[in-house]
Amino acid sequence: MMPLNYLQRQSTITRFSRAAVLVMLLAIGTPSTQAADEQATRDKHMLELQTEKVVTFKDGYSLILKRGVAVTDAKGEIYTNEVPDAAVLGSFWATPKEGRLISFTAGWVETTRSEEKQVPCTEIIEVLKANLGKKCTLQLPDKSSLSGEILRVLAEETKETPADSLLRSPALLPSLRSSVRVEPDGATRTITAVSGDKFVLRTDDGDVLVKTGDVQRLTVADMKTTLAHTLTTHQRTRRLTFRFDEAGKQRELLIMYFRPGVRWIPTYRIHLTRNKKEEKVAQIAMQAEIINEAEDFLDVPIDIVVGVPNFRFSSSVSPLILEANLRNALQQAAPQLGNFDNNRLSNAMMSQQVAIIPRNEAPVAGAGAIDLPGELTATGSQDLFIYNLPKLKLKKGERVAVPILTAEVPYRDVYTWDLHVRRDDIATAPGGGGVQSPLVLSENRVWRQIELTNNTNVPWTTGAALIMDGQQPLAQELLTYTSARDYCRIPVTIAVDLRGVFTEKETGRELKALTWDNHGYARIKQQALLRLRNSKSETIDAEVSFRFGGKVDQASHDGDVAVSSYQADDWQRYRGDTAVNNSSTVRWKVTIEPGKTFEPSVDYHYFTRQ
Repeated sequence: MMPLNYLQRQSTITRFSRAAVLVMLLAIGTPSTQAADEQATRDKHMLELQTEKVVTFKDGYSLILKRGVAVTDAKGEIYTNEVPDAAVLGSFWATPKEGRLISFTAGWVETTRSEEKQVPCTEIIEVLKANLGKKCTLQLPDKSSLSGEILRVLAEETKETPADSLLRSPALLPSLRSSVRVEPDGATRTITAVSGDKFVLRTDDGDVLVKTGDVQRLTVADMKTTLAHTLTTHQRTRRLTFRFDEAGKQRELLIMYFRPGVRWIPTYRIHLTRNKKEEKVAQIAMQAEIINEAEDFLDVPIDIVVGVPNFRFSSSVSPLILEANLRNALQQAAPQLGNFDNNRLSNAMMSQQVAIIPRNEAPVAGAGAIDLPGELTATGSQDLFIYNLPKLKLKKGERVAVPILTAEVPYRDVYTWDLHVRRDDIATAPGGGGVQSPLVLSENRVWRQIELTNNTNVPWTTGAALIMDGQQPLAQELLTYTSARDYCRIPVTIAVDLRGVFTEKETGRELKALTWDNHGYARIKQQALLRLRNSKSETIDAEVSFRFGGKVDQASHDGDVAVSSYQADDWQRYRGDTAVNNSSTVRWKVTIEPGKTFEPSVDYHYFTRQ
């Protein structure tokens, strides 16, 4: 005998019984059963697509290539339900290996599937229905007993559409929740349920109508505790159908499309050291951090591309993916088709060989899974170069870091002092407002930078670089795009053993030296004195630049002079005409021995309105 207690007023049973039924109905069977189900639904006319290659760019767009084989049906058609959820207008292509592809159609197919399973009973009315015709003993609220045969259950079978939230209720057992098979988007489900609260018990004294709420205890020999429920799933699925010119022929098809959702981020580790010849070398390692928010990739070779090709329709959705909220794709295509914006798609189909393709314009970076600083996305100044990675397993939502290259390259330390003087025009004018100092220094810091020579045969793309000296981190900065056999500089830190001092004095003043646009201008002559002292114990290479508003008359130490037109950021509260003043920059490259000082000077003039 198997006694069963039902406490009808316990909220747990009544609240989650339907959810529990559905969970059990949706429970995944054993692997062998699942494989059998999948095999049963597979037919020779359906393409089994395998991802063959992924080519991904830094801005979050990728080219996906898939290949599949199927046999054409009587109409010459094969199909696949693996329709991507994103693709760019004009990028969706299907290419057969043999035969003539007449057309391919994107549409919807509706299917209805019913499954019947024995599910544990969660309510007493279900237990009674499962044991219909059996002898039982009831215990009633007054502690009396009633025995007889379960003659009839007064219940009706209904269909319910449960909310998905019930499937994920925290009150359900984790083991049950983990067995739920989530249906694809667009699927609707109904389950059969038993609704009623009375049954008829045939006793020796006659038939007795009993309420299930009056049953305190139910005893049945060989009690059955499961009941058949039917789950019906109605599903509307996207489908691509390909029509060929012949029926009953095996056809191999290559499908390719561009889509957002896969991005790679380059990162570098630079270890500064010396080789056996005591020469300065940098051990540089690059890795690609790949972010996948698109689709599952299982044992797929991934190519990562340095550079951004020019593709116009990155913001236009292909109508072939049957997106529910299609954003007027054809209307967006181009001005001649309907006012299209000037965005660029940052992806292109590339071969597996290294390719260099010249660029003309800088595209706009596309969207990706993670927002990055602009300097870490690819820019239009780079050509296209491909790194070929091995096969990777990367599911949607996962990230992976893949080593790309390691190299030992020469480097040298360069100390830079970039001085930019901004002048207050009102304070320097004759009869000015008496401001304490008319000069504002944008920066008076000497930086240590490392100059790396790329002696490899591959380019370095823009990425974050961690600079180390042994186990000691020195800095994290930006390594900019560097072609093979070219060099780049990376700022490391402010040099504490080098001090730069700037002073300036007026050497002459000529009133009414210039008349322009009915205004008189005074010519102010200045001498700038720069002083850079090396307090380090070794000789250094230094580069000094001095920028200001005005025109150079003379620069000492063979300074390299560049004069350009007026620049607004050379001045504060500028009152004059932009035609009367220039912007000048003087540069020096010097070697400074320990304890020595480099002291260049610049004589120049500028005009200020009287």
